[in-house]
Amino acid sequence: MGIFDLFKRKPEVNGIIKYLNLEDWWLNELNDEEREIILRTYSPMGSDHSIIEGEIYSSSQTQLHFFWGLIGWFNKPDLRHIAYKLISKAETLIDNNSAPLDVHFLYGTKLEVCYKDRDLRSNGLELAIKACEQQIENAPAAATAFRQQYGGDLPAHKGFYQLAIVLEKQKRYSEAITLCEKAKSQGWAGDWGKRIERCNKRTKA
Repeated sequence: MGIFDLFKRKPEVNGIIKYLNLEDWWLNELNDEEREIILRTYSPMGSDHSIIEGEIYSSSQTQLHFFWGLIGWFNKPDLRHIAYKLISKAETLIDNNSAPLDVHFLYGTKLEVCYKDRDLRSNGLELAIKACEQQIENAPAAATAFRQQYGGDLPAHKGFYQLAIVLEKQKRYSEAITLCEKAKSQGWAGDWGKRIERCNKRTKA
């Protein structure tokens, strides 16, 4: 370390990054260019730099919630490399104490990003299928959390829906039927009956 390095000051980090104890990630796992892209692109309140400015004393956001909300801003061809880096970090934060809905929405966002690249990356479709499977694995816990928090019927489920489409396109009709029956039995909204009927017909064609 040079003598002048002793006097270098790290940039001050406040905002939601500080509140969620993500300063180390922000300063040490991202480079200058990546930080600048994030600050320039992510402006939920209409202003740049909002995630590292101001003092936050209370927030219902968790680290996972922050990341799945952030990732969606980078689902564009020229920014998707940032999305993948954010996804990679977010997945390291998942543990047994993670809120099922945070996990649900993170994998749903990951699926949206990966599916956009299904024909653009050599492993694009494989990554998208993996995201579907991850969200489906979490589905029972997410279903319980949805019912407890919101009541009523469950919404659509991206993982089940997208994987059903992929399996149908690949003519893996028996697997698609099993998947649709699973989604239907868990109560996720969707045209599962029609898909099952259609796949049954195609297995006999």
